Amino acid sequence: AALDRVKSLIARGVEEGAKLELDGRDAKVAGFEHGNFVGPTIFSGVKPEMAIYHQEIFGPVLCLMAADTLDEAIAIINANPNGNGTAIFTQSGAAARKFQEEIDVGQVGINVPIPVP
Repeated sequence: AALDRVKSLIARGVEEGAKLELDGRDAKVAGFEHGNFVGPTIFSGVKPEMAIYHQEIFGPVLCLMAADTLDEAIAIINANPNGNGTAIFTQSGAAARKFQEEIDVGQVGINVPIPVP
């Protein structure tokens, strides 16, 4: 059921207009050909109204959104009801501090790929 749910959400992301950059739906693992695997999947052009944005997928799916400003990026993140964790990559100490102070999620990373406690 979990495999079907993840694959269904990936298909829905394509239907709703996100660009599927890397498709992991047909992942095969040697020795486990009948397993329930989804490989890494990457979407770009994701919008807040898309199911892949507002539903937690619980699979190896990365959804990329664009923002024109730091304030817009913070607003996008703070509007998501799932706010588990986020990260920013920057050379600006001021931008890092602003992000850290204004973001409303459980874990915040500064120049690290995975925010961990």
